[in-house]
Amino acid sequence: MPRTLILMNLCRKLGFFRVIKRMSSTTVHTTANTGFVDGQNYNQGRPSYTEKAVSYIADLVTTGNVSYDVLELGAGTGKFTQKIISNLPQDVKYLATEPMDGFLDTLKELCPSVSTKLCTASDIPLPENSVGTVVAAQCFHWFASEESLAEIRRVLVPGGRFVMVWNNKDWNVPWVKDIETILSEFYGDTPRAVNRTWKTVIEKFTGFLCKEHILQEGIDFQGDRDFIVNHFCTISVIASLAEEEKEKVQQRMYQVLDSHEETTGKDIIKIPFQTEIYHSVKV
Repeated sequence: MPRTLILMNLCRKLGFFRVIKRMSSTTVHTTANTGFVDGQNYNQGRPSYTEKAVSYIADLVTTGNVSYDVLELGAGTGKFTQKIISNLPQDVKYLATEPMDGFLDTLKELCPSVSTKLCTASDIPLPENSVGTVVAAQCFHWFASEESLAEIRRVLVPGGRFVMVWNNKDWNVPWVKDIETILSEFYGDTPRAVNRTWKTVIEKFTGFLCKEHILQEGIDFQGDRDFIVNHFCTISVIASLAEEEKEKVQQRMYQVLDSHEETTGKDIIKIPFQTEIYHSVKV
């Protein structure tokens, strides 16, 4: 038998091909790989979630004979995790997952009592029908695909809930719109929540039925000029830039803040946010 065939047969027996397939399905978008590295800075520069939004999602959680009552995908540094844990009974079985090591390390520091796993939404290391509720906070647009939805549906129990939540900026506010113009130069094919592609993907997928899609008043998020610019620089497409180019972008953002009446000379600037929640069930 040729040596190549011998090696292939050996690989099959040892499961190497299954490993290769598993690794290929867990790839993360290039921009996320390079932009979501500094967990501490991201955590400091991003908003949390309103009590109203967290309470709404917490009320959807039911406990039962499952491996986990809640599976959080793309948990990041634990912004949402910290909020919802405080709104759930102590005996709720909660698993927070995240594909980026740097973010998961921060999450573990901030939520030491929460079980965690390093994984992607397209390759969840849990058995079928083992989760009551899946939550994706500020992240579903990164993995909005039929593959991920099929995997989420696989781990959910019959009638299990899949809930997505976002903090969306009001891009119609003039100074926010001007910063958006700067950001748009760098996005390319990087997924965005605001382009609504995620909504098209899930509504075409027959395994889930939308129960409610709501908009709520957003989080009160404000700070000085440096705080505001740092927030926008935690966005993946800017965070992934080389330091010299990032500094140029920062200067352009400061110029935007200096050119609008509502931001010029202000000690505190508020970023207008709206909360969006999409709640569906497995069918």
